[in-house]
Amino acid sequence: MKSIVHLLTAALAFHVVACGSSSKQPSVTKLSVATAPAGDLTVELLADAALATGLTPIYIKVTTAGGQVVTDATVTFFSLMSMSSGMQHSAPVIGEPAIAPDGLYHGNVVFQMVSSTDDIWSATVDVTQPGAAAVEASFPSLTVTDSGRAKVFTYTDPVTAVATNYVSSLNFVNPPTIGLNPIIFTLHQMQDMMTFVPVVDAAPVLDPEMPSMGHGSPGSVDPTPTSLGQYQGSLSFSMAGTWETTVTVNEGTIALGAPVFTTTF
Repeated sequence: MKSIVHLLTAALAFHVVACGSSSKQPSVTKLSVATAPAGDLTVELLADAALATGLTPIYIKVTTAGGQVVTDATVTFFSLMSMSSGMQHSAPVIGEPAIAPDGLYHGNVVFQMVSSTDDIWSATVDVTQPGAAAVEASFPSLTVTDSGRAKVFTYTDPVTAVATNYVSSLNFVNPPTIGLNPIIFTLHQMQDMMTFVPVVDAAPVLDPEMPSMGHGSPGSVDPTPTSLGQYQGSLSFSMAGTWETTVTVNEGTIALGAPVFTTTF
């Protein structure tokens, strides 16, 4: 019933095959999230800002004991949420990270829930250099705050009564303002607690409303697919304040769900 392209990576891992060799360490202006050893290497996890729910770019820097940046490795990133209930799950990823001129391995993750003292995000990074065995860096605790950009919803088939969970996120390219705001909407089907499949054929419909004023805002451009699990569009806000945007997620003739995202500016 649903046309879905499966991720080729296992257990939501980031697989990065880079070219080149070690070079001098570049100047990095990203926020350092955590650093951990991996054999004789050092692995640093970086981000543009503090980790938060929704689509979050991450960057991985690998350096030798002498401080040289490793750019010819295969890097695998895996995130895990361990909940107080005893349940565990991972998080969706967008696209396939690649080495960049800054010497960092670039990737994206969609954290779908916040961390707390009882519910803890962790991550591991495996690094394999040509001709060498894989080494692993462990990040046992990552702080992820609530941005309001991620929502989980469930579609129940009316015939089979089978329930399917989806992870969605509504993300602004720039800080929201009056007028048209470019957005990135992401959508993944949860096959199990560790496997998320990007939905490539959905038709999200945007409906922004300002509850305090009792009106909406015309002119939004509904998102269209641009890459696996990723859709781009524009969200219209006619004035500053608190907005609730309903995203009705259609797949063919089926309405999968309608998550609501709150935006205040």
